[in-house]
Amino acid sequence: EKKLNPLLYFGQNENQLLVADTLSKIYSIDLKNGDLIWSKNSLSPFNSNLKIYKDRFVAVDFDNVIRCFSIKDGQELWNFKTENSFIKSQKKLSILLKGEVVYFTNNLGDVTALNINDGNLVWQTPTQSNVIYQNAFSLENSDLVFANNSIYFSNNKNEIFSIDARSGIVRWKQTISSSLRPTIVENLIFSVSEHGFLFAIDDRTGNILRITNVLKNIKNK
Repeated sequence: EKKLNPLLYFGQNENQLLVADTLSKIYSIDLKNGDLIWSKNSLSPFNSNLKIYKDRFVAVDFDNVIRCFSIKDGQELWNFKTENSFIKSQKKLSILLKGEVVYFTNNLGDVTALNINDGNLVWQTPTQSNVIYQNAFSLENSDLVFANNSIYFSNNKNEIFSIDARSGIVRWKQTISSSLRPTIVENLIFSVSEHGFLFAIDDRTGNILRITNVLKNIKNK
């Protein structure tokens, strides 16, 4: 399997190292001695980090399906399928856990919130038009960030979003092209665009307060 150069995604639960990979496998390893505790095969390769909640963990696969597994034996507890595209994006998907709600993005730009106990839908918000279905492989979303009871993320399609974490309603959308994780400090949001501009945004209104060219004094850009 090493010759296939799989990508590995890790999570730790006490003395267990939980792993999901791009070969459609999940497994648990004893951190004390390196012994394999269990190993399972899934239906599709995984494309996100792992998030752990009590006795279970979740990950998203290349088919835009989020799957929840038991930490004890790797048994699948539930799954939730979102809209899928014909061409698979290689961009890693983001997954975020806050309390008993898990939030994640798929490669079409949909943001979904689920109850982690049973996989029931809390809300789902599309952020792209139908045109993206033809170009889903080129969409790159940043990691999801939780702050001020909102979900923040940006993409390389000149968009940064603030979404209400309880209802899924888009609070505001601003024009910034960035697939980097935004940073939130109190009521200020900072993001760096693909062209090297640092943006400072007011979280309450979504207005841009300041733009700084961070490459201005760098000769070798």
